[in-house]
Amino acid sequence: MGKNPSIDLLKGVLILLVMAGHAMELTHQQHLALWIGAGFRMPVMIGISGYLLNVERTRSDPAGLLFKRYAERLLLPWLAALIVYELVTGAPLSWATPVEMLLRPPFHLWYVPVLFFLIMITRLVPLSPLILLAIGTPVSLATMYSFGLDHGPIGFSLVSPDSRFVRFPVYFFFGMLMAERGLPTRYLGIVLVVTALGLGWWSALQGSGNGLAYVPARLMMCLGLIALLPRLAALRLSFQPINRIGRDSLFFYLWHPLVMAGMLMAGANAPVMLLLAALALTAGSRLSARHAGLRRWLGSVPPPRSAPAIAIEPAPQPA
Repeated sequence: MGKNPSIDLLKGVLILLVMAGHAMELTHQQHLALWIGAGFRMPVMIGISGYLLNVERTRSDPAGLLFKRYAERLLLPWLAALIVYELVTGAPLSWATPVEMLLRPPFHLWYVPVLFFLIMITRLVPLSPLILLAIGTPVSLATMYSFGLDHGPIGFSLVSPDSRFVRFPVYFFFGMLMAERGLPTRYLGIVLVVTALGLGWWSALQGSGNGLAYVPARLMMCLGLIALLPRLAALRLSFQPINRIGRDSLFFYLWHPLVMAGMLMAGANAPVMLLLAALALTAGSRLSARHAGLRRWLGSVPPPRSAPAIAIEPAPQPA
């Protein structure tokens, strides 16, 4: 699926919500907005990734080409960020560290391996998005009800994966289904009502500790938002500063905690931290985009290509 300005805009908004949430967490703030944002921002990001996935190419490309493409787009920047964060925090290293980093990534670095895992499932299990959703939904529900919505390993062994590997398939495959089938007009009103009810229910659950209600409330809210992606894409909305963040979402996602930590040490409060981090990361993405090596390791997108000049032949002169 090609680039769509509305989807880039939504990705930019979600990344800013992630950054705002982390800024509030770093400054130890509790607010309803933080609770609501934490409820939908990453499930919807996973849903967008499923919506944008080119399923046919993912399944038809040779394995070497597929891994090369995702190594450059996802895995190398993730590995660079992982090394930097481990060095900064001074975490102890052992022979088991590579396994632990892959199956139970620290901090916010879980997103890339979980996304790559879901992409590989799509390639290795050549079923329709509907069948994949039918298989993935009970797996996700069982994980949510067994281990809750907080992150953590499933089990106690070295190879126990983070619960998010098996908690997010429902959102990813539902996004794929929406890309394949869209949202019929007759269901639009129902989806809007379900989304609103889920949002209201989730908001009312703040601080309740009602784990049984968390799951359906979050599913209603997040699946409703993902179902609206085809309608949003058709609007083709754009606001260039936020669209730029959306197109460069991986760079912003990987590096914003490092930038914010430095600002926290300088004494910045949450709003100032968010604003300065957004400006600093925008400048950093534009600088790194000029160099192929930096782009490869930092995850920034290449600069937009300018349209080729069209040669205009001079008009023939009269004899």
